[in-house]
Amino acid sequence: MMYGGGRLNFDNRLKAIEANLDDLQAGAEACSRAANKIDADAVKSNGSLKPTLRRSLLDHVKDLLTGVRDQRALVRELRRSITELRQEETARRAVRPPRDVDTAASRSR
Repeated sequence: MMYGGGRLNFDNRLKAIEANLDDLQAGAEACSRAANKIDADAVKSNGSLKPTLRRSLLDHVKDLLTGVRDQRALVRELRRSITELRQEETARRAVRPPRDVDTAASRSR
């Protein structure tokens, strides 16, 4: 583990991004539950809502659920990208010699 801002900083930044993704996913799930509750309440109204209001509510629910699906897809894509980035960084570090070896080799020349 490098303490000079290298790997530690990279890992901390990825962890912060993952925490933000967790928050985004939780928000999307809460939005989905709220949309489903509105939909269920509109269905339970059994005609007590005017048809135009009921139709408007159902249109908003549909829009919310479409947004939730898009957010879920985005979260999945971002998580996949973070995994790939972590793998690329691990592979890059495996190929690159440690900084101490670079410095010692350049002094001996």
